Amino acid sequence: MNLDELKTAWNSESTNDVRIPAKIKQLGQAKHPLDKLKRKMKSEFYLQSFCILFVAFIPKLLNLNPSLYVLYYAFYALSLAISAYYLNLFRLFYNKINHYTADTKDSLLEIYYELKINIERYHAFSFLLLPIALVTLGMYRYSMQLQFTEFTDPDQSVISFTILTLTVSIITILIVLAWTRYFYSPYLLQLKKILDELKEEELKENEFSINNSNENIQKDGRQ
Repeated sequence: MNLDELKTAWNSESTNDVRIPAKIKQLGQAKHPLDKLKRKMKSEFYLQSFCILFVAFIPKLLNLNPSLYVLYYAFYALSLAISAYYLNLFRLFYNKINHYTADTKDSLLEIYYELKINIERYHAFSFLLLPIALVTLGMYRYSMQLQFTEFTDPDQSVISFTILTLTVSIITILIVLAWTRYFYSPYLLQLKKILDELKEEELKENEFSINNSNENIQKDGRQ
């Protein structure tokens, strides 16, 4: 029911027969969590872009052996391609939120499912970059071994590096899951709550319409 239909119903029926749909208010309420989500996404977009550029200087910062530069930047080019693909999808989703007009339930439902997909996409993006980060860690370890060959025990080095790799992997996975849970899940839950309220409101509207129709039939029967 749009505004014109609402005015027509108000003029043609008694005040007891007209029910102003609460879904207009509920759809408008979705703008608040979406506005907060947009601010978070905008900040994260800039943060991730900065991190991608920062990683380009890792060989110098970690004093990697020059013989590893070609290998490092080959992996960096791969991570750059993955990041560009993800950030483009990230931008498209941001634009979709930015154009939300609070006019229909379907548009809000679409954003809700897009947000769920974006969270899973964020997980996939992060986990794809994890092996590249581990390779970089291995390059750093190898560079250290070249500098301190006389102090290196090969067996001990393999064991310690394996433990370090597993530790970094587990910590990274936990951080990624916690990050999305903290930054994105609250907005997902808020949108889910609004959609549930809209569904409940639609059921009430349908029930009201049926009751109203039955009353009109009864009135016509008496006449």
